[in-house]
Amino acid sequence: MLVIFGVTLEDKKKVIYALPKLYGIGLNCSIRICKELGYSPMLKVENLTEKQQFEISKKIKEEFRIESNLKEEVKSNIQHYISNGSIRGFRHKNKLPVRGQRTHSNAKTQRRVRVGA
Repeated sequence: MLVIFGVTLEDKKKVIYALPKLYGIGLNCSIRICKELGYSPMLKVENLTEKQQFEISKKIKEEFRIESNLKEEVKSNIQHYISNGSIRGFRHKNKLPVRGQRTHSNAKTQRRVRVGA
């Protein structure tokens, strides 16, 4: 079992499909990581050696913002929009779609009053 930054990756999965479980890494990034390190796309997590596991975690730590760092950055960006007084911040604050989507007939989930919030 491979644990990277507190996230456990499943042993039975291929590395390129297991890495996107980390917040901030998608399928394209995981494919790029494997290509740059010279690993086969068919390599499974359970078949990784200690050295390979270390190389993957080192590469991710050096080149990507992931997990709590990225989540904190996204929150601060949204807070910046809200404090800035921009339209985007207004829409975030009022739980409306931010990127120009239609609200008359769509976005029911986004507009619905939430019980816990």
